[in-house]
Amino acid sequence: MTTNVKLFKSTNVGAPALTGQAGSLIALLDAILVNGYNAGSVTSITRSGSTATATRAGHGFQIGDCILNEGVDQAEYNGEFYITAVTADTYQFTVSGTPVSPATGVLTSKKAPLGWTKSYSGTNKAVYRQLGGNLMYLRVDDAGTSTARVVGYESMVDVDTGTNPFPAGTQISGGLYWSKSSTTDATARPWLLVGNDRLFYHQINPNSDGTASSSMVFSFGDIKSYKVGDAFGTWIVGGTSASVTSNNLLHHLVNSIASPSAGHFLGRSFTQAGSSLNFGKHSDYVKGQTASAMGSSGMSYPSGPDSSLYLSPVWVHEPTGPHLRGEAVGLWNPLHARPLSNWDTFEGAAGSVLAGKKFIAVNMYTSAQAFLEISNTWSF
Repeated sequence: MTTNVKLFKSTNVGAPALTGQAGSLIALLDAILVNGYNAGSVTSITRSGSTATATRAGHGFQIGDCILNEGVDQAEYNGEFYITAVTADTYQFTVSGTPVSPATGVLTSKKAPLGWTKSYSGTNKAVYRQLGGNLMYLRVDDAGTSTARVVGYESMVDVDTGTNPFPAGTQISGGLYWSKSSTTDATARPWLLVGNDRLFYHQINPNSDGTASSSMVFSFGDIKSYKVGDAFGTWIVGGTSASVTSNNLLHHLVNSIASPSAGHFLGRSFTQAGSSLNFGKHSDYVKGQTASAMGSSGMSYPSGPDSSLYLSPVWVHEPTGPHLRGEAVGLWNPLHARPLSNWDTFEGAAGSVLAGKKFIAVNMYTSAQAFLEISNTWSF
């Protein structure tokens, strides 16, 4: 069982700042993966039927936020909940059972973290581990100002030592690059992160421009593998050089299942043998007008005959074989030329295969766009 899918933005109350300074990415990942943020005291929790109302002055939460309540004597009020309604000083959520009202205890709440663990740390270094799934490790070296270096590991014994890195040193020496800021300063950059305890996607705009044309998205976590019991179906996606404003690779698609995508690595092959594997991604090549970048070209939007917005899953493949390894979880390719604005949200149409799913559009350098699934509907 995986934890709830959660959405975080730089515009949230209490959100950490990502800047062109050493350690800022680790501070952000600490807050989102491990600790949560915007913590505060709750004055009271009352219940009417299955709807609980918490009073916390100036809480700053929004509808759809996943919050963590703690310290309540009645267990039904504790834990993670999606907010269903808000006022300036109250928020509501759905509670199970019939716990006493009002609640008692020393009540607190905060924006709930993804539930990862921080296994090791050093000066501007950190190692995070998935709580669910393949339990892989992500090592982050955040000593740089413009970029951080990232590597996945199957196991680690300290912040600098691990087994079977992906990418291997012979593939990308020192690890992949995750961008932070195009300038060395304390100016906060816009960012967004969507994830759960197995996988996350992180969008960053290092230029901080209003159009988000230079935004990019990086990722670490499990895929939906077609291999039963796949213990190594964990990917890492990042830049292959220190270029800050154009080193965006999650957008990359290939038109051949025999081709890899630059900056894309899995722990091992589906055979469960060997070491780090450079894999590729593909989508609906024809409807996307042979685009090599997600959401950069395709059908007219909206589609004329039915006024619809079309999107496609993203598949993961191993070039040698070749073999279809699985699917990207929560990542969708819009089959139009950047049809929405950055951070626009929408829901799947009733009666369609996407019914019940909610999405957010994220722009990527320079004309690409992806849709991230932000409802609690991810399937591994």
